[in-house]
Amino acid sequence: MSDLPLTGIKNARDIGGIPTGSGAVVQPLRLLRSARLNRPTDADLAWLASIGLRTVVDLRQSFEIAAWPDALGELAVERVNVAPSLENEGAGTFFELYLAWLDDSGEAFADAVHALARPGALPALVHCTAGKDRTGVLVALVLDVLGVAEKEIVADYLLSHARLSADPGDVIYQHVITGSLAHVRERFGSAEGYLLAHGVSAEEIAALREGLLG
Repeated sequence: MSDLPLTGIKNARDIGGIPTGSGAVVQPLRLLRSARLNRPTDADLAWLASIGLRTVVDLRQSFEIAAWPDALGELAVERVNVAPSLENEGAGTFFELYLAWLDDSGEAFADAVHALARPGALPALVHCTAGKDRTGVLVALVLDVLGVAEKEIVADYLLSHARLSADPGDVIYQHVITGSLAHVRERFGSAEGYLLAHGVSAEEIAALREGLLG
């Protein structure tokens, strides 16, 4: 994991460099994550162009996009909008919200993986509004599919809370992500099983691994 040289985009980092259980390493500058992209600087856009960014996956609802539209200028990227439901937001704890996303918005996370696994999709950037919760769930699923150990998934997830909150609440949020992964494994065996059950093909799983680890 490493920070990106972006000054107008918050909570931006590369998941490259994270090791897997097999000894492979997530390749650098293949999958980036961030908060909303409504105020990138010219230098930010130039840097994203310099790495050959191909895909932006936006996990926000339409009202969020209307309030803070991506400002990518002439950047030649494929934009994909797949939005987990916010119907249950505010109705319970963060943990309950995450479980609701996993149970009710599996197709949205699967559609994000469809986008990341297609030929020529990488490098890609995934984001929501803060780059913390919906982005955190998607990246956790992807890292689990790649064979990354849970402690590494948790470490990446907690970085967002450390950056965005004066009280990051590591113990609480560690439970949120570990509990979410446990929920997926209990119901589907693994993140791979979860994605397969929601329409991702085995060929797409293989393409995702090849694209991010190869």
